[in-house]
Amino acid sequence: MSSVCLLLAVGWPAAAKEAPETSRPLWGDLAPGPHAVGYQVLHRFDTSRTWAATHPYGKDFTPDLSGRPMRISVWYPAARATGRKLRFEDYFRAGTAPKGFAAIEALLAERDGGTHERNFRATYPALAATPVGAVANAPAAPGRFPLVLTTGGQGAMLTTNATLAEYLASHGYVVATVFTLGPSSDEPSLGLSPAEVDITVRDFEFTWSVVRALPNVDPSRVAMVGHSLGGSAALLFAMRNTNVSAVVGLDGTYGFPHPPADPGILSVTQGYHHAPRKLRAALLDLRRQQPYIDLSAVHSYKHSDRYLVTLTQMFHTSFTEGTLHQRFSPEFPANPEGTTPRSSGEGFTWSCALIEAFLDLQLRADASGLTRMKEAVARNPRATFAHEPALPARPPPAVVLDQVEARGLDAVIATVEQLRRELPEEPVVEESVFVALGYSLLGQGKPARAIPAFQLAAHFHPASANAYDSLGDGYSAADRKEEARKAYERAIQLIPNDPALATAESKAGLLSESTRKLKALTP
Repeated sequence: MSSVCLLLAVGWPAAAKEAPETSRPLWGDLAPGPHAVGYQVLHRFDTSRTWAATHPYGKDFTPDLSGRPMRISVWYPAARATGRKLRFEDYFRAGTAPKGFAAIEALLAERDGGTHERNFRATYPALAATPVGAVANAPAAPGRFPLVLTTGGQGAMLTTNATLAEYLASHGYVVATVFTLGPSSDEPSLGLSPAEVDITVRDFEFTWSVVRALPNVDPSRVAMVGHSLGGSAALLFAMRNTNVSAVVGLDGTYGFPHPPADPGILSVTQGYHHAPRKLRAALLDLRRQQPYIDLSAVHSYKHSDRYLVTLTQMFHTSFTEGTLHQRFSPEFPANPEGTTPRSSGEGFTWSCALIEAFLDLQLRADASGLTRMKEAVARNPRATFAHEPALPARPPPAVVLDQVEARGLDAVIATVEQLRRELPEEPVVEESVFVALGYSLLGQGKPARAIPAFQLAAHFHPASANAYDSLGDGYSAADRKEEARKAYERAIQLIPNDPALATAESKAGLLSESTRKLKALTP
C-alpha cells in the first residue's frame, strides 16, 4: 500500500480573519461563518425499543407503550438571530419538559450540571451564565445543508461538542446530537461493553432518521464526529450506514493501545458489525500526541481516505472543552504533556477550524478544504499530518461473473491475478463468497452462470477440497458429467491435507459426500 506522509511543523496559525463577537466568549479566536445559529430540541420516542421497566421489582408486568425517549439537540444555520439568547446552562437545564420527558430532563441536568460543577468548582456559576453562540428556535436559513452527527464517549455530556456544533452551524452545517441513555430506566447510564456501544450506534441511527427529514437537511451529505469512545461508535455507525461520507475521531479510543491499560475500554475491533472493508467514509483522526498510540485499526481501513493529525500540549478533554479550560481554569497542575489552559484552548479552536476544512472537502467537494488543512498544519509547530489514500475497492462477485460472460474466464483470471499482485492483502475472490453465490445461482436454475463462480473459487483456492466438490456440483447440475467426475476426484485427493478441514469428522463427512456423488456419476 502506498502512503503519502507529511510531517509539517512550522508557525502557529495566523489570527482569525474576524474576531468573534462578545456574545460568543467560548469560541476563542474562531471566525464565525455567514449564518446566525439557531438551536432547537426535539423530543421523540423510539417505539422499536423499550425504556421503562416492564417488570418492576416486586410488581406485575406493565408494558412500555411509549418506547425509548430520545432528546435530540439540533444546531442549524439561521436566517437571523431572532429569539431567546442562550446561556451555557440552558443546554442542560431546560426548565419545562413535554410529557414523558421530565425524568430525562432531570437526568440531563444532573449529569451535565453535576459534572461541570465538579470540574470547574468555584468558576462554575460564571460558566453556567456564559452566553453561547446559539439562539433558541431562530428562523432557519433557506436551503438544505449537510448534516453532522456528534457524540462524546459513553454517557458523555450533551454539551461535549456544543461549541463545535455552533461553529459548524454558522458555516452552513446542521449539527445534531442525542442525550445518550443506558439500556433502561433501571440502568440509565451506559457502560463500555460492545452491547452498550451498540446502543449508542442505534440511538444515532434513530436520530439520523428523525433529523434527515427536517426541511433544512440534505440527507445525501452526512458525517459523524465522535470523541473518545464516541470515535469508535462513529466508525461503527459509518460501517453500518454507508451513506455516511466522513468520520472525525477526536482522540478516539480506537487509537489507544489494545489491550488498553483500562481493560474496560472497548476495542473498536470488538464492536458489533466491525468490518474494515465496509468503511468507505473518509476519516480524520485527530488526537493528542502521546507515547502510546496504536493505529492498527485505522491502517486496516484501506478503502477509506484517512487523514491522521496529532497535536501536542493537549489533554483528552481539550478537544471538547479547550476554551472552557482557557476561560474558567486559571491554571493546570504541572503535567508531562506541558498542557496549559492556553494551549488547550488554542488547540481546541484550531481543531474546530481543521474539522470544518475536512468536512468542506468531504461533504461539499470543496478542494480548498485539503489545502486549508495542510496550511493549518504547516503553520502549527505543535501538529503533524499524514495521509493514507483509499485503495480501490474490489469488484463485487456479480460484476466478476459479468466480466466472465463478456471477456471469458481466462481473461478474468489474468485480471484478478494482477489485482492480487497490486493488492496482496485484498482477497478479490473469497472462496466462501463465490461458493455461496454459485449455490444461490444453482437454486435459481442458472447452472451456466454458477459454474464460473465455482471455477474461480477452485482456481484461487487450489488446496480447498470444498471448492472442488462445489465445482463438481455445478458441472453435475449442467449435466457435464465428465468434468463433474474430475472435480469430485480432485476433491477426494485434497481432503487429507486440506487445512480448512480441521477435524477428522469434517474430513470424513466431505469424503463420504464426494465419494457418493462420484459413484452416482460412474457409468
